[in-house]
Amino acid sequence: MTESVVVPVAPEPAPDRPGPTRRRRWTRRLRRIAVAVVAVVVAVLALSTGVNQAANAVGLARLDVPGELVEVPGGARMHVYSQAEHPDGPTLVFLTGLGLGSAYYELKSVWEPLAEDVNIATVDYLGYGFSGSTTRDRSSRNVATEIHAALHGAGVDGPYVLVAHSIAGLYGMEFAELYPDEVAGFVGLDSTAPGQQAAADYEGDLAQDGGLHPTMTVLRFLGFVRVDRWINGDDSSLLPANPLLDDAEQDEDWLLDNTHLDLRLLDDEVSWSLRNDVALQGHRFDPAIPTLMLLAQDTIDATHEYGMPDWVHVHEAVASEHPQSRIVTLDGGHLIYLDAPDEVVDQIRRLLATTT
Repeated sequence: MTESVVVPVAPEPAPDRPGPTRRRRWTRRLRRIAVAVVAVVVAVLALSTGVNQAANAVGLARLDVPGELVEVPGGARMHVYSQAEHPDGPTLVFLTGLGLGSAYYELKSVWEPLAEDVNIATVDYLGYGFSGSTTRDRSSRNVATEIHAALHGAGVDGPYVLVAHSIAGLYGMEFAELYPDEVAGFVGLDSTAPGQQAAADYEGDLAQDGGLHPTMTVLRFLGFVRVDRWINGDDSSLLPANPLLDDAEQDEDWLLDNTHLDLRLLDDEVSWSLRNDVALQGHRFDPAIPTLMLLAQDTIDATHEYGMPDWVHVHEAVASEHPQSRIVTLDGGHLIYLDAPDEVVDQIRRLLATTT
């Protein structure tokens, strides 16, 4: 018999798996990468924040306050700029829309040419422009009484013709109801009118959160808003520039919005907007007060497109029955004082010529 020979078979090589030592090395490497990434992010944020805060401090130190700071109810101070070179005429009081910063800069395209012929004043709400801030609710009554106190504190005499953009339409109506003997007219620059918002669409609490604070506040503090402006210039998506201002004025206006615009207070103002609307529904301006409603065609079209209350009708409902009251439609968007400043100035002059 032939003796069989058993040939040993070599075992299959084991897969190349990292041992404990290799796993530890990979873990340490990943940790170092993570730490490096975090360190870079922290360094970038620290650099951005430091540069932003330093630039803010330098800019504010160089910034001149063009008007007066006047103490109002609650102890805060409001900014009022005025030119009173026509003692026999009324004073046009300019008020901005929601979140649009200092009236001195925002509405300059209208008040500056008019100041050649009539007394003017611009008022920065609390939390806006050069003004301080407050903890008082942003009800129309509180805002209107603050505007009144600021004008009187700055020695700006009436009678007043209120020139109100957007949300200021509600504040102007409240002002006219509280101080009718001091109001000689009202000009709405595509202004908000009671009945614009449908209260039936909201259940329970009418308050709404604006949603800007604290996210936008943090972005401003860290310098992201400044970086956005460095990259996009006048077309900044976060704080776009007013195209009708010169470069120096744009810088000053932007600086105020990046530092002084109180986003917590602005959120509160948004939360009061529907309540302020509802509180004034059914009201209209006194027949003794001539009203000029300058409406933007783009806004009229938008109310039709989105099924909102008709923009012309809600203004017809609040316009006074004074014989010189008019509703005029101008080509342009909601910021009608930027899209059609010459037409706005001309219409206001026509109102003044027929009522003063």
